[in-house]
Amino acid sequence: MFVDNSDTGLVIAGLRRYNVFTAVFFLGRHRRLLTELAAISRAAPGERALDIGCGPGKLVRALGAAVGGSGVAVGVDPSETAITDNRRRDRAANHRYERGPAQELPFADAEFDVVTCTFVMHHVPEQHRDAALAEMWRVLRPGGRVLLADAAPAPWMRRVFARRSGDPFAEVDIRRYAEQLRAVGFTDLDYTDSRYQTGILTAVKPEGSAPPDGSADVVGGLG
Repeated sequence: MFVDNSDTGLVIAGLRRYNVFTAVFFLGRHRRLLTELAAISRAAPGERALDIGCGPGKLVRALGAAVGGSGVAVGVDPSETAITDNRRRDRAANHRYERGPAQELPFADAEFDVVTCTFVMHHVPEQHRDAALAEMWRVLRPGGRVLLADAAPAPWMRRVFARRSGDPFAEVDIRRYAEQLRAVGFTDLDYTDSRYQTGILTAVKPEGSAPPDGSADVVGGLG
């Protein structure tokens, strides 16, 4: 399903197995989660949205529906397999797919209104995660929104996995990136526990793009 690369981290090699995994993990409710993610991102008609680590492109298509024909939804992924498959299958005029890692996005400064990165950050090599967050800041326009998400299973599922190897989901808690987002300059951080076993962290690039000072407020239970 994945191939480990020292520069880009885990890269999707088998889309069919990945799709089966997501169907099982989300108990058949992955499509509902995608709809929720697009809604929480506040992607609106006419906007430009980017999904980092797009994989099979499902969130790109959900974002594309939100921004409509007057907007653009772009997916970027280091996996050549994923990009080739998306370009072949997804012919929507307002969808585009590019190859590249999260820490070196192939896009211009302030190109997007919305950036999403879901179930990806724990795959990015740790030494590149700060750079990946800085790239999200760079490609967002002032006033733009970023959405990060990762697994946040129900307590019963955590207990099942903990019997074997401790809590494997502690490392993917998306709230661990709150401090780094603030350090980059993002404000208005908000965390949501989705009913679909997912933690969602959102933030805003402030108007005027003030230099990072780590002073942004955090709401939504981040403390």
